[in-house]
Amino acid sequence: MDFDNKKKKVSGNVNVVCGADLWQDLHELHQEFGINKSDILNNFIHHHYNTKDDFMKVLAPIIKTRLQKKIAELEKLEGKVDTIQSVPEQPKKVYVINNHVEPKQEANKESDVGSINNPVSLERSAHKCEFTEQAVTMVQGEIDSWLHDTKSKGLAIRFKKHGKAYYTRAKNVAISKSTLRIKIGDTKLMTLDEARQKHAQNLHTIYVEGRNPNKIVPKKSKAEKPVKENKTPNMEEDTSELLDFANLRAYTIDDIHILGRLLGNIDPLLNNCMTKFHNALSKEAHRQCLDMFRDGITIAELRQKSYKLHTQYRDDPVTVGYQMLVYRLAKAIYNFGTKEEKEAFNF
Repeated sequence: MDFDNKKKKVSGNVNVVCGADLWQDLHELHQEFGINKSDILNNFIHHHYNTKDDFMKVLAPIIKTRLQKKIAELEKLEGKVDTIQSVPEQPKKVYVINNHVEPKQEANKESDVGSINNPVSLERSAHKCEFTEQAVTMVQGEIDSWLHDTKSKGLAIRFKKHGKAYYTRAKNVAISKSTLRIKIGDTKLMTLDEARQKHAQNLHTIYVEGRNPNKIVPKKSKAEKPVKENKTPNMEEDTSELLDFANLRAYTIDDIHILGRLLGNIDPLLNNCMTKFHNALSKEAHRQCLDMFRDGITIAELRQKSYKLHTQYRDDPVTVGYQMLVYRLAKAIYNFGTKEEKEAFNF
């Protein structure tokens, strides 16, 4: 048996585009006799078709039309080539500085990144769109992933375990080597217009005033009450003042490497990091402390949200002192931090 011939296709369907006149005639015949247009056309072809030579009569005009079209395109191209005048090669411009000849550098597409009009580069980001109220409400993403607004450059949404929040992301090497992340607010608690207004204020602070919004601590109207000395020593409230922890109030997650250099050699702090958690409540409090710090808030703002464990669920919880907070944060990084966060503290 010839398997090759068996595999060859012996029948099939052919799509035919009918002109207006042909289509109208086929349609009228179909309406009058109830016969499908394809059956009418198929029987018509078989009535006039005997051999392949019958098709040769209509192939010649088709081939001729195609060749004429190619010739017309070639003549058009030749006309364009004749009109192009040769341009002499221009020498490259050079700059002479201190008798050293330096070739002119090509323009960098991202040279303007880090300005009020282009705070961050979105060229490599696949997660971007123009924000609308409906889009912000419906969009979902992986935890700690970002979605950037193409209309207000630098405005972004960060997805968290429970919800999502607006952020300003901007790069200004005069303020910080890493990209700044300033939390604006929860998407459920503010409108998109309000977020864009706050974002514009943040950009003005970063590029016009040259300040990091995360390090601007609002002045308190009342002086803080002095912290009472705890007579029972506690690792988180060690009384040996190796530094004034209140001076760290303006630091954020972007300054983690500076915090690591300041705190990484304090033995009581390191010893506290290696101790076990007293209970599940203590463990969760440390984890929440690090999660809140990752949102870009300052140490001062983090302190207002961190409470002493035995008062956490009372009607009037007591906030921790700066030293206890820093100890708690360092221990959280030691146990739950990312590789980069741990490396900053040499953990």
